[in-house]
Amino acid sequence: MKLSKCLSASLLAAVCIAAPAADAPRALSLREAIQLALAKNPDLATAQHRIAAARAAIQQAEAAFWPRLRVGESYAGTDNAAQAFIMKMNQRDISLSPGVDFNSPAVTDNFNTKLLATYSLYDGGTREATRDAARSGVEARAQTFEAVRNDLVYEVTRAFHAIGKARRFLDAVEAAVKNMEANLKLATNRVEQGAALKTDALDADVWLAEARENRVRARSNLALAETIFRNALGVGESQDLTADASAGVADPASANTAAAGALDTAQRPEILAAQKAVAAAERQVRAARGGHRPRVNAFASYDVDGSSGGRFADSWMAGVNVEMDVFDGFLTRGKVSEARANLDAAREQLRRVELLVQLDAKQAQLNLGEARARLDTTARAVAQAEQSVQITRDRYTSGLTLLNQLLDSETALTAARQRRAAAEADCQIARAAMDKALGRTWKE
Repeated sequence: MKLSKCLSASLLAAVCIAAPAADAPRALSLREAIQLALAKNPDLATAQHRIAAARAAIQQAEAAFWPRLRVGESYAGTDNAAQAFIMKMNQRDISLSPGVDFNSPAVTDNFNTKLLATYSLYDGGTREATRDAARSGVEARAQTFEAVRNDLVYEVTRAFHAIGKARRFLDAVEAAVKNMEANLKLATNRVEQGAALKTDALDADVWLAEARENRVRARSNLALAETIFRNALGVGESQDLTADASAGVADPASANTAAAGALDTAQRPEILAAQKAVAAAERQVRAARGGHRPRVNAFASYDVDGSSGGRFADSWMAGVNVEMDVFDGFLTRGKVSEARANLDAAREQLRRVELLVQLDAKQAQLNLGEARARLDTTARAVAQAEQSVQITRDRYTSGLTLLNQLLDSETALTAARQRRAAAEADCQIARAAMDKALGRTWKE
């Protein structure tokens, strides 16, 4: 049906409501629904976090316009003649007393404390270009945020009115079923009274089966529309919400529940990939925080020196270096802020993927339940249509009926068989969709 196709194309799939709710779903006005979506929808929250990350990138770019101040402490020891002499010279401890052999110094060590200030006067315009690019990035993200916001308002509005449309469609189908039941009862009474042929009752029963099949679809489409609505709001199945439409509707809990049950989507690759992205973002936050901590390095060297006379001597040098940024123009703070914003965005993306996967699984479950129900109804319709055709054909052979009646019964049988074939194929496709929704891997 058109409604079913439209709803199926709008998002990943939905499922039938598993059990009757204790209380009716809370109905929202369109304004309330839009406000809730603006507060809860993960797409909009992700856009906000990306704006925060872009602003942190501006802070990092502007750090290049600040001076940098570093402090460091190091210790080293050596018996290398040149290095030992330089250490003594730096310590202002050079001794020229008799007996001092500068060629064979004792092991000498040195502590060094350094305070270093740097400032870039010109870097070929890199700083200005980086800063301007970061500012443009914030403006672009802000426009993207507005676009996401407008799209969200549209999707919520469409989902809201889709529920009203589905309810009105269900009302029409329910009325058709009641009419068909009345027609069947009337035809059955006339057959029992001998005023009508048995085929009249059989034909009426076939059309009633088709009407009931359409009712299954209508209830399924309503459940799907409400699931899409909650997904657009960003609450998923955590809250029992629906649209406050004026048209009446049957209790959605009465929809087909043949495929209802617990859905385990933990192994869906989309969720696993999003979880890995969150883990990676958490490590990026940790890496960014490292800028606030001191850096410690160990070093060592071994040298062999010789002369043209063939005399060789070796020497070594080892030490530890510690450095820590006292002030870096807020560069590290900007990196940490960006990493945290990216982590928040990754978490919202994970939540979004979970909602979409949940929606996919629920629609697959609903489609499977609908397909199974259609198998039952179409099987009965085919049997009734075949019996009707056989009776009509016998009567036509005996000259007791018109050809158009036989053709009509044949057409009804063809339609019933087509619906049966479609139901069988849809059931197989629905089972495959359920396996995909639950992350089951196909094996030979």
